[in-house]
Amino acid sequence: MHGHGRHAYRNVLPGLAVVLAGTACQARPATTTAAAEKPPQGSSVMEPAPTAGTTTVDCGQPFTLPPESELALTGQFPAEVSASEQTLSGTVEARASRELRGVTLPGADVFLVRNGRVVSTPLPQDTVGILWAVPAGESKSLPADAALTACDSGEPLEPGSYELYARLMVVPDDGGSVEAFGGPWPLEVR
Repeated sequence: MHGHGRHAYRNVLPGLAVVLAGTACQARPATTTAAAEKPPQGSSVMEPAPTAGTTTVDCGQPFTLPPESELALTGQFPAEVSASEQTLSGTVEARASRELRGVTLPGADVFLVRNGRVVSTPLPQDTVGILWAVPAGESKSLPADAALTACDSGEPLEPGSYELYARLMVVPDDGGSVEAFGGPWPLEVR
């Protein structure tokens, strides 16, 4: 029995040595410079990172439409909706004043304002972006869904008049960010 156990270890040891050697190669510290640690310019990262200078849309806070950007947003949404609905679906069309290539989220952010304050914040989206390529003067359509629940309570919105806004942010290939807003579009919750 003692000899059988020693024979089994001899068969396992060469395989274990290969695994450990591979691990040791991977664990070896890399010598890199700060420039080598940054992603390359042509990186295929598909997640738009939050950037400074973006307009915040916070629950209960006042909202004022920012100045126009190089993207003009138009939207198609129902003019009225039942208070029993939880979401509202529409589309946003973005027209570029210059050629714009980069990455954006799969849909536009949509939120509701009442009496000048944000009452419904944008729905969460998949964080993986999509490639954005729009020639100057042309447009691209994106889905745009809005939450019809109050952001402070999670309850259905009260019946009444609201303003619907859409926001789209593109992270261009050449850096920075382009943020565009559309609206207000009137919405009656009944």
